[in-house]
Amino acid sequence: MTAIAMIASMLLAVAPQPVGQDEAAETLRPGTVAIEPVADEAVPASARQVFADAVERALSDARFTALPATSRSRYVARVKVTRTARGAVTSKGKEPGPAAAVGNWGAAIGVTMPSNKQQLRGLIVTELDVELVLRDGMKPVWRGRALTAQAEGTRADAPATLAPKLASAAVRGFPAEQPEPVSIP
Repeated sequence: MTAIAMIASMLLAVAPQPVGQDEAAETLRPGTVAIEPVADEAVPASARQVFADAVERALSDARFTALPATSRSRYVARVKVTRTARGAVTSKGKEPGPAAAVGNWGAAIGVTMPSNKQQLRGLIVTELDVELVLRDGMKPVWRGRALTAQAEGTRADAPATLAPKLASAAVRGFPAEQPEPVSIP
């Protein structure tokens, strides 16, 4: 009886894994990737391109090799950016710099004193969604998301500032799947 139990346990130990588990492990290896910004009327094309470039750099840091969109890459990274107004916040107003003028009748200098004025600005929530899709069959295999809230019109809300922060946060967890977006300051 014990010999039968030992043989049964040895057979179970060498039994092949289900095909789905091997496929999942196979699909989540870094490889070649083409970046595709998803069109959205709310975000200008130039800003979408800034985010696509930042995602390309973040994927390169995660050992992916970026190829042109027209190439035959293993993966396609769909990059979607959404911006949503969520109320208003106060932020420091921009103080005008010193001014000077010279004319035929004399010269003038103007200096603005700091006032600590607060301006009411819109609170904008920006979310970056990166979805990796296998080019063969266009099957989604991984998704990373990150979001932040910034006062509208500030340097912190500029695409050149937001894109690298959001892209690195969205891709940082690869290959682990994120159930919720990563929130960054």
